[in-house]
Amino acid sequence: MILINLFLLLLCELFLSIDLISAQTLPSQCSTYTTNNDGSRNVNAVGSDGCDTMFMSGSTWIRFIGASGTQLPTSPTSPKQCGTQVTGWYAGAMPAVSETITNGRVCFSFDGDTCKWSNTIGVTNCGSFYVYQLTMPPVCSARYCTDTPNIPTTIFPPSNILKEESFS
Repeated sequence: MILINLFLLLLCELFLSIDLISAQTLPSQCSTYTTNNDGSRNVNAVGSDGCDTMFMSGSTWIRFIGASGTQLPTSPTSPKQCGTQVTGWYAGAMPAVSETITNGRVCFSFDGDTCKWSNTIGVTNCGSFYVYQLTMPPVCSARYCTDTPNIPTTIFPPSNILKEESFS
């Protein structure tokens, strides 16, 4: 009987450790990204002539932090803010479940048109934050705006919920 209880205990510990490992498995871009804390790209910053030239060499995974805000805005932005003349906002649905990657459209507002230009980006939900795969905007004087929304970032998938169980 003691041997069976010991076997069951070891088996339970194995399953719990597998759940812990899967709960910590995130896409690589959740640990390999460039951070940006540039407050001039926040929706509350005044306009200027800024361009997002940091993406000239190709797409880059970006995590926005600090003064910049934490996310791209998900509603139209006004021109002449975010340190630029042509303001970029995310017109897609944010991935609500952790470890989810979605593609969506960023619209660039200018001259009364909330989507005068657009491009496609990737968005990954990394649990407590998002990372964005951004490319060079379609025109100069265009930048990705940022904001700090009051919405939760993540819903964890059911497989990542650890349950406490007692064994006798």
